[in-house]
Amino acid sequence: MTYERVRDISEFDLIRRLEATLPATVRNPPSVQIGIGDDAAVVSISPGQQIVVTTDTLNEGVHFRLDWTDWTSLGYKALAVNLSDLAAMGATPVLATIALSLTGDELVTDLVDCYRGVGRCASFGQIAIAGGDITRTPGACSITITAIGETRHNRVLTRSSAAVGDLIWVTGTLGAAAAGLALLQMPANDRRRAATAADILRNALHQPVPRIGAGRTLAALGVHCAMDLSDGLSADLGKILAASHVDAEINLFDIPVSGAVHALFRDQALGLALNGGEDYELLFTAPDWMSTQIMEGLELNGVRGTIIGHITPRAGDAPRIVGNERHGSRSVVRPGGFDHFQPG
Repeated sequence: MTYERVRDISEFDLIRRLEATLPATVRNPPSVQIGIGDDAAVVSISPGQQIVVTTDTLNEGVHFRLDWTDWTSLGYKALAVNLSDLAAMGATPVLATIALSLTGDELVTDLVDCYRGVGRCASFGQIAIAGGDITRTPGACSITITAIGETRHNRVLTRSSAAVGDLIWVTGTLGAAAAGLALLQMPANDRRRAATAADILRNALHQPVPRIGAGRTLAALGVHCAMDLSDGLSADLGKILAASHVDAEINLFDIPVSGAVHALFRDQALGLALNGGEDYELLFTAPDWMSTQIMEGLELNGVRGTIIGHITPRAGDAPRIVGNERHGSRSVVRPGGFDHFQPG
């Protein structure tokens, strides 16, 4: 096998190879009039629809380590985090563009694997890959994806629409991705790394499932407030509270912690679910009278929904989360999720 490096072939040869790696339904669907290969993509958007645009960057050494993940999983996750943003807005994915910053020492086969992962995620989300950019970087490599979606009848989910009395919901289970990262940071001889549940946790970290159908269903039902859980429940709920000028009360014992997290991190399980991040589940609020419709709608999408608390009036200058323990004690929950520019 010949191991070509990016610097050994031209930029346009690399583009052609990466394009050929994508499924035909992803690189050239009917909605894309002009795709990869021109100065910009041209796509047909349905009349009366709103456009939703999101961009995410994954940087080597910050968001991923190549000794911890494979290139296929990296490509999948790079697109999945964008699809999760569209899901959090209740949008239907339409197309995405990809920008690669490369040193030139990367193996072409690795980048082809990366695009295989992108293609798999794009097929799942039914989104077109319509071009992008490739540049050289003197530092670590990165992948940036911009994704575009559309919404129907002006139904958009936002962070600023939580109302006093709303119930607070989350989809799925929490903590698995953070536990997967904790496993990778452990010594190689730690027995938990070889446990059956370890694969579940690592997959949660490397291959999250965007809740696209669930987001569309919530928007169609008339839910107004949602976001995806990327930085941790405590931090992301705080963002909703800040944007909506309200407070929250949550039952810590109702937070749906992944069973695999309980199995390998029993003592840290709640902390991982509360502060860990990268779950890419949906956090949303809605009036109590909508609960039955929401539960049924989520179930039709194969997604579990859990009520963990309710929205309360703003009591001070800053948003506050009060956490209830099973035995009746109450305490203020300090946001502890991920922040790019804060230590820890």
